[in-house]
Amino acid sequence: MLGQASLFGFLLICLALTPHFLLEYNEGGVSNYGLYAKTVVPYTLAFGLCGSLTLLAARFIPKGIASYKTLRISLAALGILLIIVLVSTYPYKVNNALNVIHVDVGTALAFLELGLGMWFALVLARDLKNIAFFAVQVIGFGLGVLTHFGVIHILFITEMLTSFAFGIVLVRTVVRLTSSEQ
Repeated sequence: MLGQASLFGFLLICLALTPHFLLEYNEGGVSNYGLYAKTVVPYTLAFGLCGSLTLLAARFIPKGIASYKTLRISLAALGILLIIVLVSTYPYKVNNALNVIHVDVGTALAFLELGLGMWFALVLARDLKNIAFFAVQVIGFGLGVLTHFGVIHILFITEMLTSFAFGIVLVRTVVRLTSSEQ
């Protein structure tokens, strides 16, 4: 929960400091906040804390919960990808190869979140709220695919919508699983 709160809390600070990525016609992605002096610190804290706290959460998942091992590995993979996205942000404008690495890692993160969202909402903690937030995540993912192929240009909105919906499903699922353990 703290990881997701830090991700969105610090990204909201970035948005307040530099709102134009949301307001432009051909908006940039969230990663642009890692390129400007005004927003690099909150951006770094957003992804760095979220990735680190997710890795820490993976380490402390109780052994008695459903799908313990798979959940632990999934959270670790999520934390690692968040940190790699962060590290790959800083140099991604240097050349095309670094840009491709950053985009590919971001794409891997999006697909991991989509798969985890489906698993969480439809298998591990199936309820109407998780299914509804997963539906929002799928809509955001679909809009992200359209943005990737140049049909629309709303990268920032799709990244935030998808990540926020996934974050809610993630937190609700882990809380539900760990509270039933006690």
